[in-house]
Amino acid sequence: MEFEFFEDLTTIFSAALVVAIIFSRVRLPSIIAYMVAGVVIGPHLLAWVDPQGFALIAEFGVVFLLFSLGLEFSLPRMLTLKGPVFGLGGAQVFVTTGIFALAVYLWGTTIEAAIVIAGALALSSTAVVTRELAVSQQLDSRYAQLAVAVLLFQDLVAIVFLILVPVFAGQESTNITAELGSALLRGVLLLTVLMSIGKWLLPKIYHEVAGTRSDEVFLLTTLVIALLAAWLTHSVGLSMALGSFIIGMMLGEGPFKHKIDVEIRPFKDVLLGLFFVTIGMNIDLDVVAAHWLRIVLFTVALIAVNISILTVIAHKLGERKADALRVGITLAQAGEFGLALLVVAQINGVIPTDQGSFIITIAVLSMLVSPLFIRHVHGISDWLLVYWPESNDRQNDAMLPASLHAENHVIIGGFGRVGQTIAGLLSTNGIPYIAIDSDPEVIRTQRLNGKNVIFGDCAHTQILDQCHIASSRLAILTFRSATGAKRTIEEIRANGTGTPIIVRCYEDIDFDELISLGADRVIPEMLEASLLISTQVLAFLGLEENEINRQINELRKKR
Repeated sequence: MEFEFFEDLTTIFSAALVVAIIFSRVRLPSIIAYMVAGVVIGPHLLAWVDPQGFALIAEFGVVFLLFSLGLEFSLPRMLTLKGPVFGLGGAQVFVTTGIFALAVYLWGTTIEAAIVIAGALALSSTAVVTRELAVSQQLDSRYAQLAVAVLLFQDLVAIVFLILVPVFAGQESTNITAELGSALLRGVLLLTVLMSIGKWLLPKIYHEVAGTRSDEVFLLTTLVIALLAAWLTHSVGLSMALGSFIIGMMLGEGPFKHKIDVEIRPFKDVLLGLFFVTIGMNIDLDVVAAHWLRIVLFTVALIAVNISILTVIAHKLGERKADALRVGITLAQAGEFGLALLVVAQINGVIPTDQGSFIITIAVLSMLVSPLFIRHVHGISDWLLVYWPESNDRQNDAMLPASLHAENHVIIGGFGRVGQTIAGLLSTNGIPYIAIDSDPEVIRTQRLNGKNVIFGDCAHTQILDQCHIASSRLAILTFRSATGAKRTIEEIRANGTGTPIIVRCYEDIDFDELISLGADRVIPEMLEASLLISTQVLAFLGLEENEINRQINELRKKR
């Protein structure tokens, strides 16, 4: 029996490794890879592993998943973004949960199961969203900040759902209102106790442990604390995952957060991998095969409803239509917190196995396509805005500049760090400029600092015309894609504008084609940064300045 467990464990790790490597090639999250590996080796396909033997390990996986989410949860950040967190985040969770709960109940299930399923589907994927936003360098954009604010509230409200699950599981012979009140009271008391321990006791413990200078002792301390918190919540009739999340949240506010994350990551990743593989093994392919069309339609409905709800709420709360759409597209999927909630509900018998498998399949499918949506969020939102354009009043209000120069000025397209540095040097030398940026927060902040910046996108020639590009001295335009750069430069030159243009691009592009279309200079930022670093490296290694310049110039010419 013991050897059979060893064989199953080896099979799980091997399958997870192979699928994770394949998925990394197409930039899909490892979470999805683990679940696909579980589907392949599970009882409904190759039947290499029986998931029942790993139920306890999967439950530990939930505990450490919530512990890691707690580490990333930032109470100060939530308070800083309290407007979007409680406004947009609160409205999204309650409206989405209400709509999904009604739909699931009419589909045919108990009220308790409908509430838990709806709550799970209302929670987006922190792991997928933050990873994709970081890769695409969008974390500082307005829509990304709104998305993070919503995710913070979702993490917070998930505590309530974790309290509800044990109540729903044991309320057959009790008064549900009284039991819910009791559970909420226990939850508040537990939260108070754990937060007190996290604030006053744990820092002293970790200070002593850090003094041992032993990574093993540090890791064991973290494991024991997470498990004790889980045991404490379970002992008072609440979910183990709740305790691990709260204690993780408290540790995430302390000075040892990064050390904890580094030390526990290998252990956590192994358990989480097993957890998501187990989820994959519990996806009933017979159900998928019998209801594949319904699953696809429900997944499309989930994504469409999430996009619609978030877009409408964000716009009603004063956000631009473009940012509102991008928030909706970014958070359209289900998430790992929702999956953990569904698993906990299945373990407690709140959700029947067949319904749980069906909903988990929909959630996994939405997570699978989500990275593609996030990577193309600008293109999708621009396409949708054709049918839902910004009102003229909002555009005109946003585009009123501090000073709209008519001639002999410089246009700066993109007002990030580089744009702001250029603007500072121009101001120092008495050269007027107009800066363009598509982030409302940048506009607001820089206007308060007296900067001459307007709202818009330098890829749109209409914006450039309003900035009098034809009579400007120079235009420095930033583009995220080579396609956008080529189209804009071509349109500018087709209009007969002869203003010198410097093109900044994040990606490596075809310089010759851009020059032929009318760009005077092309600066690929990643290439120039690498050449600057290479210059310093060769200088430190003792090469002469003339030789360094010769090699760098040759390299630049080749590129």
